[in-house]
Amino acid sequence: MVLICKSISLRLPSDVIYRALKDKRLEQLFPEFFTGVTKNITYDEKNSKLEFTTTTHDGRFQIKEIFKLKILNENSTEITYNTKTNIEGDPVVDSIVLTHIANIIYALLLLETGYINGLTRTEK
Repeated sequence: MVLICKSISLRLPSDVIYRALKDKRLEQLFPEFFTGVTKNITYDEKNSKLEFTTTTHDGRFQIKEIFKLKILNENSTEITYNTKTNIEGDPVVDSIVLTHIANIIYALLLLETGYINGLTRTEK
């Protein structure tokens, strides 16, 4: 398996990140985007570590994602995101996986922005 590892620090409590990662509403609201794949939680340690395995229905392609959350302080968390795939050297698969990783990181950054904007609005 090919391993890609990324780390990011966010100004968010770990429980907010944990709940966002486990949220299944996107899959329920837009099932057409998830046709042909199954995503399961294979390891779940509350506010600390989440592991997902996504597999195509034919079983040919598999992505294993591991999110490790490390509390830096009350409102700050470091996320280490590891992605493994079972297909190596295929440029199409590499492109799909790298786009997926970019989308995950972008979603986490948007979560941080929304959280911080929500805090500043309630403080006014």
